Amino acid sequence: MPADDIPAATPRSADSAGYWYPDAGPLTSERVRAVAVLRAVRRFRAADVAMRIRARSGMDMNDTDMVALRHLIAAEERSESMGPKDLSVLLGISSAATAKLLTRLEGAGRLRREPHPTDRRAQVLHATRRAQDDIKRVLGAAHQRMLAAAERLTAGEQLAVVRFLDELSGAMDEPVAAGHPPGGTAPTP
Repeated sequence: MPADDIPAATPRSADSAGYWYPDAGPLTSERVRAVAVLRAVRRFRAADVAMRIRARSGMDMNDTDMVALRHLIAAEERSESMGPKDLSVLLGISSAATAKLLTRLEGAGRLRREPHPTDRRAQVLHATRRAQDDIKRVLGAAHQRMLAAAERLTAGEQLAVVRFLDELSGAMDEPVAAGHPPGGTAPTP
């Protein structure tokens, strides 16, 4: 079993910081537990990626198609309209790539385009019922199991997980300048 696949409850030796956390400071039980938490996050991320690969394969779609449909469905749930430009920005792709994506999704029966209600030049995009049903079919059971796992936590545990994941997201969003150590200071010229 790879080092990051060892269950979090397994105690580690002095190499607990290991490759990913070499400058983690003195090896304390708190540090070992913190590294175990981060390894659990890595295992979760790997499981999430594997689940999404299976879902895309089950729907015969690529990652961008799946993410586009997710954004369209989420926008509709919020009663917001989304056009090609909005989708292009969310996906971080060019307008030409967006046009190809929309043609592909429409050809597969997963996207419907409608004229914008107030701007004749614009379009409003909608995921079709088929697309929504396909996504529920391939991801629905996994999402139910994930919800059940979250519901088994106490209210305090749920709040702690949310706080931790929000803090982790913030830490990951911080840009790292080339040549500068993460979390460190810039080298003196």
